[in-house]
Amino acid sequence: MDETLAMIAMIEAQRAYFASDDRIRDRAALWIDATPAECLAAVYESCEEAAFFLSRLDPAGLEQALTPLPLPPDSQALLERIWASRTR
Repeated sequence: MDETLAMIAMIEAQRAYFASDDRIRDRAALWIDATPAECLAAVYESCEEAAFFLSRLDPAGLEQALTPLPLPPDSQALLERIWASRTR
């Protein structure tokens, strides 16, 4: 029982962290003093990692990985309202 409560507490702490602004601040802290060249190098490295993992997929898996999920209708409607209300 104690282990279950500890596990629930740990999961709740993770949920709270991922829902908080602290996570955004922690991730942004890595880039606050980075130069454009450092940012570009990090993006290039991420692209190389993605290419490596994608190269390991079979053709069906690759197609599935590269096929975007459809946008939910409510999200599409929201984006269309935002687009229509923009200042020109």
